[in-house]
Amino acid sequence: MRTLSPRLLLIISGALAAAVVITLVLLSATGAVPPITAVELALSVLTLAAAAVIVLGARRTDGKALRIDARTKRQEAALARTEQSVTRLTTALDGLAGRLEDAAREQSRTVLAALGEDRVELTAQTGRLDRLAGTASRIETTLRQGAGDLEDLRKLRHDHEQLTALTSTAVRDLGDRLEALAGAVREGHAHLARSARHDYAQLEALIDVRALLEPRAPLPRLRGWAASPDVLRLLVERVAADHTKLIVECGSGASSVWLGYAVQRFGAGRVVALEHDERFAEASRDLVAAHGLQDVVEVRHAPLTTWTAPRTDSGEAGASGGESWPWYDTGAVEDLHGVGLVFVDGPPGATAPLARYPALPVLLPRCAADAWFVVDDTVRPDEREVADRWLREHPELTGSAYPAEKGAMILRRTPR
Repeated sequence: MRTLSPRLLLIISGALAAAVVITLVLLSATGAVPPITAVELALSVLTLAAAAVIVLGARRTDGKALRIDARTKRQEAALARTEQSVTRLTTALDGLAGRLEDAAREQSRTVLAALGEDRVELTAQTGRLDRLAGTASRIETTLRQGAGDLEDLRKLRHDHEQLTALTSTAVRDLGDRLEALAGAVREGHAHLARSARHDYAQLEALIDVRALLEPRAPLPRLRGWAASPDVLRLLVERVAADHTKLIVECGSGASSVWLGYAVQRFGAGRVVALEHDERFAEASRDLVAAHGLQDVVEVRHAPLTTWTAPRTDSGEAGASGGESWPWYDTGAVEDLHGVGLVFVDGPPGATAPLARYPALPVLLPRCAADAWFVVDDTVRPDEREVADRWLREHPELTGSAYPAEKGAMILRRTPR
């Protein structure tokens, strides 16, 4: 018959003890058993339960000890069997080692005998190998010398390539320099040709003007700061064609004298030159007097003052309304009317940007219907911009460029 496990017996004993305790509590509560008796009985039952727990714990410990002891005995038996197996294996290995040693001795004797037979052959082979090694050493030495010669050849070839490259570079550089020099020569030749043409044109214009006007005294040099002969010829031709009665010149100097001669011969009028520098104005008057032209040329001192472009009738600024420039005092031209030719050659360009702009808006209302404005120095951007603004702001005007040395622009009213 199978016995209950200690754990199950422990659970059963605990349950019985709990049941007895509960029963005693109920009996004590109903008065069937006195409380003291019930307590004593409960303590006894708990004591017995604790004893049962202790006994069961001891049995369980004894069982574990027995199982451990049995397992230990089984392991000792297995260890003994293993030791016997190792002993037998050691004995077998010792026998095998003896047999292997005997076989090795026999094989060694056989090998030594074979080596004794081949020793002479090996000695001969060693001699041949030594001779081959000497031959190989000599071949290696020869190869090294050849490699050195080849390296020298490579260096020589490299030096030759460098020399070729340097020579090619020098040739290209020399070619570039020769090409640049040829370009400079061509440019210089072209510049010289242009300069010769310009000089010839100016000389031709000067000869024409001198032959036409026949000045009575030496004249100051032209070109540079002064007007060039070609633009003077343009002005003289205009006076000769239209018999201009009144000419206004912005600036004074040699051109004032030439214009005075032209008016004296063809125009029967007069020239009014505006000059902002009082000392230069006096020098221009002396020059005019030296040529006996004081009756037809008047040099007026007109200091530079601020001139502001007027606004339109609607009160809004026009194309240049509200802008200001330093220009000749406009009081110097208040009495001028019916101007037929205006030569704009001042103020100097360094005075201010677009310094010559006020000339047309100030003088156009005082000009005749067929009047010309000739603007000098239009090779300069400021003078070109002045002429362009005049044309934009006055649609009734037309402009045409004149191929003068320093550039010139002719503006006039469109014929109706």
